[in-house]
Amino acid sequence: MKKQKKSRTNIQLIVGTLLKGRVLGSRDISEMILDEEGKEIKIQDVASMLSKISSSKKCDLGFFITRKKKGNSFSYQMAKEALKLSERQAYELTLKIGKGRYTLDQALEDFPGLRKYAKGRTVKPSPKAERPTVKKAAPVKPVKPAPVKPAKKAAAKPTPSVISKTTEVKVIDGVEKQMSEMVQKILGLDNLNVNIEVSVKFEE
Repeated sequence: MKKQKKSRTNIQLIVGTLLKGRVLGSRDISEMILDEEGKEIKIQDVASMLSKISSSKKCDLGFFITRKKKGNSFSYQMAKEALKLSERQAYELTLKIGKGRYTLDQALEDFPGLRKYAKGRTVKPSPKAERPTVKKAAPVKPVKPAPVKPAKKAAAKPTPSVISKTTEVKVIDGVEKQMSEMVQKILGLDNLNVNIEVSVKFEE
């Protein structure tokens, strides 16, 4: 048994006809589809669909379709560089949503000649073409030097005048004791306590 041909939508048939590269009007396309596919699409319906797919504001395929006024109607022609697109690719460019659909970015990457028609659109590289991102090393924080503790000041040495006074006091204390003992022996007063006071005057 022969496999039944999958039916194509009206948009697919119109896109397939434009991919022939000829300058065509709505009537021309309607007649060509009827002859080749045996399917009748009204001229006004063809005109309505062409108005949509030829506008880059309504679909991405519109970047590659030229629309020109011809009398009371319009003529349409696919850009030469866009004729390399398959019917499936061209049709999916007319869609706004759809998982895994062929996108404008992919078309511009696969066919660089189309870029001149899609001015202002930057090409986003496909995931395969993306380079692995290199993480930047975290900046090294400068190590602050440990604060230097101020050296302890050496205890001030006593001034000579203080030393001399202290020494003199100690000497006088000894003299006073010796003199008391001497007086006791001279006077034979061993049983009496004799206290001798010595007054000292320091002069600066």
